[in-house]
Amino acid sequence: MRLVLCDDNRILCEALAVALEARGYQVVAITSAAADGLAAVGEHRPDVVLLDLRFPGGTNGADGESTEGLSAARAIRQYYPDTAVLVLSGLADRATWSAAMKLGVAGFLCKDHNVTQIAAALNVISAGGVVFDPVVRSQVGVRPPNRRRASQLSLLTPREKEVLRRITAGQSTGQMAEEMNIAINTLRTYVKNVLTKLGAHNRLQAAALVSRENLLSELSA
Repeated sequence: MRLVLCDDNRILCEALAVALEARGYQVVAITSAAADGLAAVGEHRPDVVLLDLRFPGGTNGADGESTEGLSAARAIRQYYPDTAVLVLSGLADRATWSAAMKLGVAGFLCKDHNVTQIAAALNVISAGGVVFDPVVRSQVGVRPPNRRRASQLSLLTPREKEVLRRITAGQSTGQMAEEMNIAINTLRTYVKNVLTKLGAHNRLQAAALVSRENLLSELSA
């Protein structure tokens, strides 16, 4: 199965691409803007595009949320109907879910799903099915921070919190080390400590946790 990944957090895309390719999928393009994702679909005509909905700096709707992702999904469904759209997003409100469903996307998953679950969804889509996260249907608005997760952040040192902020922002290992003025090995130690304290298996899960639990304000405290 040939895939295009489109998410403004490029490091998450790259990590997901590696994991999916290890499972036999072919990632033909990684993009970090909705317009670039649409262009990549036009160029490569993949079987599925994994598309985020939130792209900072893009056009916003009446509720203040970016509409770039939904616009890209609409264009893909209109101009490239042979490419299925799997929305993989931290936006999990009922209105967004409904809007995506009306566009005819093949699936909508929250970013907290692991690679195995994402691969399973791709297999369903490949067989002509649809996959919609049932949890999204009952959600309205943004959930309050999870107290247990917030308390886990208290275990992080100030330096580890900075690393987590940078992971969530999509920075690469080299970029983080350079901007923090530390050695690569030191940075990797910080990352390992962050993942251990959060109970996350990789950076993708750590960033998804912060996004899902609305913990960015906690990191800035």
